[in-house]
Amino acid sequence: MLAYYKMSTVALPRNLIAPAVLKGDDRIKSSSVKILPANAGNLYTPTGSNRIIFNVPAYSKSFLNGQRSYVSFSIKKTGNEADSRLVDGIPWLQRMTVKIGTTLCEDLDEYALLEKMESLYESSDNAEGRAWLNGDYSDVLRKYSDGSGLKAETILDRVIAEQHDGRSFTKPLLSGIIGKGQQFYVPISYLNSSGSQAIQIELYLNSADQVVTRNTGVTSSPSYELSDVSLNLEVCELPERALSAISKAVHSGGSITLPYKSYRVFKQYVPSGQEHVAFNVVENSKDAEKMMVALRPQEKTSGYTTADVNGSTDDAFKLVGGENTNTVISKFGVRYGTTMYPPAPVEVRLGRGTTPVVLAGLASCDMLNKSTRMTSIDMDGRPLFENSAMMIVTGFKTSEDPIENGLNTAFTGAPIELNLDFSANTNNLSMYAFIKSNYHLNITPTGGVTMTEGSQ
Repeated sequence: MLAYYKMSTVALPRNLIAPAVLKGDDRIKSSSVKILPANAGNLYTPTGSNRIIFNVPAYSKSFLNGQRSYVSFSIKKTGNEADSRLVDGIPWLQRMTVKIGTTLCEDLDEYALLEKMESLYESSDNAEGRAWLNGDYSDVLRKYSDGSGLKAETILDRVIAEQHDGRSFTKPLLSGIIGKGQQFYVPISYLNSSGSQAIQIELYLNSADQVVTRNTGVTSSPSYELSDVSLNLEVCELPERALSAISKAVHSGGSITLPYKSYRVFKQYVPSGQEHVAFNVVENSKDAEKMMVALRPQEKTSGYTTADVNGSTDDAFKLVGGENTNTVISKFGVRYGTTMYPPAPVEVRLGRGTTPVVLAGLASCDMLNKSTRMTSIDMDGRPLFENSAMMIVTGFKTSEDPIENGLNTAFTGAPIELNLDFSANTNNLSMYAFIKSNYHLNITPTGGVTMTEGSQ
């Protein structure tokens, strides 16, 4: 009989041997493309030419890299130089639509608010380092406002002067199809059902009172002007052999499927003094990932915000709900059918801060160990969410894995119910709920598209 000997298993450092480097196909060619508006004009203003249209051609044999796509523009505020400052982040974009052929694939309303909310889950260091790229100086101001505040004032004096003369900035695209969140190349050459045009993007300008903050004592109505607006894309051209293989599969009865994520927004109004809100969000989605809810004083949604433009971060997009606002969240719960998110309502003890609301959102989105702007320190020593950056965020995915494990609201058609209590509310509120869901874009052999929710 042979004896069985178990050999011990050992592991060696992975840095011991360098793996072979695979050679990339040098026939793949990438190039940068600058697209000008189809309705080209010298200036775009909120009361004049207030819509910008981009027609993206169906470039032959090519794909688009969405992560390298962005909008660039020059903006100039009107009126006296010292009378105003552009709102941080320069929220001139109110609505964006993305159309392929005759199919409306995305319609992002309240774009500026969504951009603000998304930025609150980014890090302060990231925002500070991009201040002169996207025009958001709020983190710089908070960091450099010491006892005298001289350094912050010096920075803002320069900002205000350059905004008056006109300066170039960039804005990322929040489009799930062609924007920064798209991880896959977009097969632009196959989107040719409408002739040479593959994708049409329309951008609608925001009103002046949402983009410009007036200085203390100013009663005039400053505005802004956009010029030199362009859509910047990276086009990747594939070799003929690779493209032929894809085309053969498509024309054999298959299709190209492109996953993407997008938002829909729902609104409700809450009168001053009301301390309980039942918000029913009727979203028909097969795979909803999360819901983000923001509260804005109505006076800031339809009128100028007046503040010290040389030292204050107060602007039109102040989000209330924190302890140091006139609308203080005391309890909330989200329910779909009989399931609660989280399993029990989140309660806030009076005078102890609204941290439980923030922690519930971070936990449900797997962000507990990440630093975010909304949890950074404001100039008065309080956390930012207690002053002007509160959101109610509820993640529906059972895990962070890239699989379909979100909330299926299409199955029963029942609403997502948000029950919200305030310990105090002296604001007339505009309430916004953004639902982020997964979709698939199915591209047919004829260049047409259909949309499906969730997985294919």
